[in-house]
This record gives sequence, C-alpha cells and structure tokens, in this order.
Amino acid sequence: MIKVEKFTTSSGLGDTWTKEPWAQTIRLILIGAGGPGGGGAKDAAASAASGGAGGGGGSIIDRTYPAAMFAETETYIVAPGGTGGLGATTDNTAGSPGTGGLRTSFTLNGVELYVYNGGGGGGGSLTATICGGGGAGLASNGGNGTGVQGAAGFNGGVVSGSTNGTANVGPFGGAGGGGSPGAASAGYVGGDAVAGGAGGGGGGGKGTPGDAAGGAGGRNRLGLAAAGGAIGSNGTPGYPGYGYCGSGGSGGGSGNPAAGDGGDGGIPGGGGGGGGAGTSTTGTAGNGGKGGRGEIWVIQYGEGTQTQATFGIGM
Repeated sequence: MIKVEKFTTSSGLGDTWTKEPWAQTIRLILIGAGGPGGGGAKDAAASAASGGAGGGGGSIIDRTYPAAMFAETETYIVAPGGTGGLGATTDNTAGSPGTGGLRTSFTLNGVELYVYNGGGGGGGSLTATICGGGGAGLASNGGNGTGVQGAAGFNGGVVSGSTNGTANVGPFGGAGGGGSPGAASAGYVGGDAVAGGAGGGGGGGKGTPGDAAGGAGGRNRLGLAAAGGAIGSNGTPGYPGYGYCGSGGSGGGSGNPAAGDGGDGGIPGGGGGGGGAGTSTTGTAGNGGKGGRGEIWVIQYGEGTQTQATFGIGM
C-alpha cells in the first residue's frame, strides 16, 4: 500500500499528521520557502536609482525512514513565502528589503527536522548596487542581501551574487540577483539551483536616459527560467517563477510614472524578483515579489496494493 500526502499550508503553530497502522517505511520531502525580493528606490527623473534585489531560493531535503521511528501523530509547519519589500513612493528614498517568515519543519518522534528559507533581497539604493539574498543550505537560512552579499546558508547554501546570481549556482537554494546600480542598467539575473528553489532576478535601474528591464529569474533542473521584466516607459512587471521546485521570479522594469513590481517566486521555494526603480517625481517604484511558499510531502509505504493520494491538505 502507498499513501501520498502533500501539505501546502499550516497554522504556524504545528498541525497534526497521523501515521497509518500498516506503514513500514515513510519518505519525507521538505522544501523551504524562497526569499522575497526588495522594493525599488525612487528619485527625480534626472537622477540614478537602483531596483530592488532578488530573493534567494529555499532548500530541500528528501529522506526515507523506518515507520517505527515516527510517533502515531506528529506535527508539521509549512513556511509561507516571505513578503516582498515595498517600493519607494517619494523622491530621494531607498526601497524596503524583503522580509522572511517561518521555517518548514516536521517533528520526527519528538525531534524537529527543519528545512531552511532563502534570504530576502535588499531594497533599492540611490548610490550603490544592492545584493540579492543568499541561497539556503541544509543547516541555516540564506542571509538577507544589503549593500553586501547575502550570506550562504550553512552546509550547501550559496552566497548571493554581488551582480548576477548565476555566478553562484546552489546545490540546494539558488542565489538572488542584485538590484541594478542605476544609470538605466538592467537588473541582474537570479542564480540557478540543482534541487531546491532558484533565486529571483533584480529590478531594473533608472537614470539618464531612461528605463531598464528587470533581470531574469534563476532556474533549477526541473523548472523553467522566468523571462525578464521588459523595458517600458510605464514599467513592466516581472514574471512569476515556475515550479517544480520553484524557479525565481524576474525583476520588474523601471518606469515612469510607475515602475514594475517583481515577479513572485515559483512554488515551492523560488526567490521573488526585485521591484524596478521609480523614475518620475509623481510615480512610484516597484514592490518586490513574494517568495514561493514551502511544501511537505509524506509518502507511506506498506504491504498490500491500495494507493491513496491526498493533495493540498490545509488549503
């Protein structure tokens, strides 16, 4: 017999899972949430400003245990995607960084098994390149990006790219792409991941003359790349990432009067794209994209021929 369960949300306080009496072995797949993108900066039309940076990708673990190692009931938490940073709404103002959330976890007979989230992308700057969030590892979250690179998650994570996240391809969580340094520069590309979520692309910068595209989101070996936000006088939003696991959302283009928002990270685990820089004195910068949520799969194996599949529990 086989029973497959997929958990996509939880209360955050620990929901209950029940072991089947016939189970002999149990496979757990846990995927961490992607980091959110940062919001873009905004300044007067003749001045430079950078887009927000992309978030890093979440990590993944896939392990099989004897069913006897599990209690009759266990608790689990599924991490929601982090919230993208807000784009600036007034001149001479930096964007807000993306903010993360809970870790995905499953209790194994009293011991919590964690999987970690990607770091959030930094908010856009008036003076400098802003770095993306670091990719998650097996032992810690990726670090948040600022004017310095988001740190690598311990045990397999990758430091974010100071420019393109593609310089640091993660075995688990991919690196977020940096926000462009102004002067109408395109946002940097998010980093790829082998198994976990990929990094989000940075938002387009603005300066003299004109606007720029957002950077493309990173890929993983089972996902597709997200296209970059297109150049446009009205600011084109980034595209959401694809699953499975999630590719990164692309960055939004800078624009006048309103810049494009970053694309949300692919579900599960993709980093969100950064928001584009604001160009006009009357407009706004783009908001960062949301990180792709986490996910848990529990597959129970035992004797017999019946198969059960339950998807979207908690939705």
